[in-house]
Amino acid sequence: MAIIEDMPDEIADDVLNVQVHGPGFDGLWIVQGPFYGDVPGEDEIVPSCIAEDRDTALTVATELAAGTAVIYADPEPF
Repeated sequence: MAIIEDMPDEIADDVLNVQVHGPGFDGLWIVQGPFYGDVPGEDEIVPSCIAEDRDTALTVATELAAGTAVIYADPEPF
């Protein structure tokens, strides 16, 4: 399993992945997945989990990935 911080614009349909997005305007991080390929459009995003910080989001993503999925994560903002 790998955590990749440079999320591609389009993820191949055969790549099982969990995605970590954030922080949002409210400071929260969204974890989505696992699923194959890209997620639906922004208006259709349904989070698997919402976390208060990136470390917690990555912990949840690791559990969801179960060692078989790639994790794409937005980097921590400066």
